[in-house]
Amino acid sequence: MRVLRSTVLAISVTAGALFAPGAVRAHDMNATVKVGPESVRVEVYFEDDLPAEFAKVSVTNSAGAEVATGTTDDRGVWTFPALAPGEYVLAAKCIGHTATVPFSVAGEPEAAPVSYTGARLNKTVGLTVGAGGLLGVSAVFWLLRRRYRE
Repeated sequence: MRVLRSTVLAISVTAGALFAPGAVRAHDMNATVKVGPESVRVEVYFEDDLPAEFAKVSVTNSAGAEVATGTTDDRGVWTFPALAPGEYVLAAKCIGHTATVPFSVAGEPEAAPVSYTGARLNKTVGLTVGAGGLLGVSAVFWLLRRRYRE
């Protein structure tokens, strides 16, 4: 009877977590860097396409030195003059979220802007791995507990 009650509880908690309303899910932040011949345009946004207003943005070179800093506007956009050729990393911070985007500036100016976007884990894969890990740990704990009771 006790095993049945625990199983029902585990299924209820799992179902509640999986089918919770979308409003309670946390959102993620990302950024896009568009390197043009005259300037670099940064767009910082949340996954629901809301702009990250007034995000603090910094750009560091390959040596780790900060080469530019600024703040996005109310549309989540920040533009600054073109950089010297090289490898850079953009870091944007807003309301506890952080987005990093590595990008490079070519030696020859491109006619059209080159766009770089930060990489993110697929949420379905993350949820599956997380739920599977929790269920696996729970099963091992339950088996060990049962084994030591006998």
